[in-house]
Amino acid sequence: MKREYGLCFWTFGNLSFEQKCRLASEIGVDGAEVEGDLSADPKRLAQVLAEHRLKVLSVTPENVDLSSAVEEVRSAATAYFLDLLDWAEELGAPRICLHGDVGKVRGSGDEKEDWKLLVKSAQHILKKAESLHIQVVFEVLNRYENYQVVTGEEALRLIREVGSPKLDVLLDSYHMNIEEPDPIKAIKTAGEKLGVYHIADSNRQAIGNGHANLKEQLYALDEIGYEGPIIMEMCAPGPDPFNPIKPGNCLGALTGYYKSSIETLKSWEQTHKEITKHP
Repeated sequence: MKREYGLCFWTFGNLSFEQKCRLASEIGVDGAEVEGDLSADPKRLAQVLAEHRLKVLSVTPENVDLSSAVEEVRSAATAYFLDLLDWAEELGAPRICLHGDVGKVRGSGDEKEDWKLLVKSAQHILKKAESLHIQVVFEVLNRYENYQVVTGEEALRLIREVGSPKLDVLLDSYHMNIEEPDPIKAIKTAGEKLGVYHIADSNRQAIGNGHANLKEQLYALDEIGYEGPIIMEMCAPGPDPFNPIKPGNCLGALTGYYKSSIETLKSWEQTHKEITKHP
């Protein structure tokens, strides 16, 4: 199996889609996680990706609230995802991502009700995903971004309660570094339900710039037979973690992170193949 490597387009900020594709191609990835901008023509985006020999590996959504206690807010969020599924189908995307409202660090005060609302919204979305044969991955964030699903175990609980074979989990090494006592165990527990793996070091920079046990996480992916993409999601250094645009040459720093990290990932992959082939 050829491992597919990608990166997240949102980290390039307000560059044009063409510019993002050009940078991704220069960095040497196989594809990208594309932003779910419904105002963009998905067929045109697919054409630009093809011109740069890139695959769409996943679609990251806009920031909406699927578990809001306000019905109008929750309904609008669900409607966005229903439209996003149609948009993703036209784009040729194999999967879309769901996650909590980034920045929502507390709920309504009734955790059980908030959870029921999340499950109900997800069930509505997954029913359509099943009809379109599109995979949905629920991204596990951290407590400083969203309060509701912050561990792999919680995501697996959500998957069980939603009850759809099309719903899997997205684990992110950066978020796991904050929330998981043992990221390796989280990966192995997710097992066949792991649909996407995001990677960045503990400071959300290049591999090697932090202290996360990333090599061991990569090897754990092989142990569970993970066949999904490895998508880098790194950010340039600077203030405001939710804004990719930083002071100074942020694009140069970010591009350097991605280039060095893809080299490291491919080196680790080759080394692990040799180890497992000749123990």
